[in-house]
Amino acid sequence: MDHPIHAAATPRGRAPSGGELAGLGVLLAAVVVLPLLIGAVLDNTIHTAPLLLFVGLVIGIVAGGAVVYTRFKQYL
Repeated sequence: MDHPIHAAATPRGRAPSGGELAGLGVLLAAVVVLPLLIGAVLDNTIHTAPLLLFVGLVIGIVAGGAVVYTRFKQYL
């Protein structure tokens, strides 16, 4: 059969490897926990608890979603 070469080069239908998924777990933990900790430290410093803690949590969740989307949009 005559198959186009570019169809075989596209990653669609290929699943992410175990290493990619493990790396995603570590990256998600860092992306969510880091802003959360920064918010907690700032809350203790300027006495605005728990406002900046929640702001850091929201920033971490949004950043985590963006990371997952950008890293794995090729598999969608």
